[in-house]
Amino acid sequence: MQEVKQDYDTVIIGGGFSGLTAARELRLLGYKVLVLEARDRLGGRTWVDRRLESDLEMGGTYVHWHQPHVWSEITRYGLETVSGPKPKKVYWISGGKARCSTVEEYRKKIRDTAGKLMSESLKYLPLPYQPLHSPLIKEIDKISAEQFLQDYGLTEEEYDILHGWVASDFCGPPGEGAASQIFRWWVFSQGNWGTHSEMISTYRLKDGTKALIDAIARDSDAEIKLSTPAAKIEHDESGAIVTAINGTKYNCRAAIVSVPMTVLKEIDFSPQLSDLKMAASNEGQTSRGIKVWARIEGRLEPFDALAPGNFPLNSVHLDRYAGNDSIVVGFGSRADWLDPNDRERVENALRHWLPNVKVIECTGHDWVNDDFSKEAWPMLKPNQLMRYFEDWNTPENSIFLAGTTFAKGWASFMDGAIESGITAARKVDGFLRGQKAKKE
Repeated sequence: MQEVKQDYDTVIIGGGFSGLTAARELRLLGYKVLVLEARDRLGGRTWVDRRLESDLEMGGTYVHWHQPHVWSEITRYGLETVSGPKPKKVYWISGGKARCSTVEEYRKKIRDTAGKLMSESLKYLPLPYQPLHSPLIKEIDKISAEQFLQDYGLTEEEYDILHGWVASDFCGPPGEGAASQIFRWWVFSQGNWGTHSEMISTYRLKDGTKALIDAIARDSDAEIKLSTPAAKIEHDESGAIVTAINGTKYNCRAAIVSVPMTVLKEIDFSPQLSDLKMAASNEGQTSRGIKVWARIEGRLEPFDALAPGNFPLNSVHLDRYAGNDSIVVGFGSRADWLDPNDRERVENALRHWLPNVKVIECTGHDWVNDDFSKEAWPMLKPNQLMRYFEDWNTPENSIFLAGTTFAKGWASFMDGAIESGITAARKVDGFLRGQKAKKE
């Protein structure tokens, strides 16, 4: 057995937005911090990679000024945002048939219904950053997003459009995702469908998410070890010993565990974490979908496309041009339905809307079968918010959880990860101050 390494005030497991934000906050407070990251890079489920002759976001991408925590970071580091070409046409599938209209006609068709639907969230989440505040949230947390759509009295066409929209947001089957989870996105738009679309799928960082993650890491000045998964964490009220998979041990006064909730069960905690935390990790979440990038022959007219959740791709849009070709990005609710690297299958999926499209090359990353994520962006199942939220945010001995799953506000976005990292760091600061006071 290897001997215990030097002491740290805090060891942080995970070098994504949540973990690195926590590291920066604690370093600014004067603490000695170590970050252990399982991958050979920082960023977690955000990752800019060079593919299709472009720098592509393989994971989390979109930001907006209505997301307060990430926008504060964008301001802090002087980063710029950009958006793709504005769509001219919208394609959708209803009753198994492809339809098409101008953006103006499409918005007129769906705007009022979508706005009323989204406004329902205001009743259940009057204080968005206190998701359990209203007792009404309990009733909507019990049902799936699909059930909510079915009960709303939509026409077939409205249902098919909105089902595709929600499937894309969940990156998973709407029948398995909680209505309360999608309400937590909708509430920030105050019932405005156009604002909602801009907030979740329009603006990205000009220099990529890597520019922001690198800026936070640089500011943290924390010690960072890549390719170092944590295997075991022994803990009590006085601190913790974190054992890496290579057997190296790190002693600390507190540990922040910032891994995807589904991965939490892969770490051996001694003593074991609460039954609720482990039950949630074993249950997993809704999002098990796929993000696909495709380079298409020719310069397509900018478009958006939607299809119900039982199609291999539920949402696609033109992201940019590359010379005389087009690059599109699409989202499907099941990673096992579509291999993003299978050119023929991706082409067939796109032909549901664009029958003559020719895919030159396509790519993506399977986050669901990635050992260090085991899910796409986190989206809760029915009853998980009510059952687990308070326990997720309750420390155990010297162990604190952080991550976008556990955020109060923009859960499943970079904004939520940053919020949770800040919150966890401040809790750790209070805990460490309490330790010091007891010794004095």
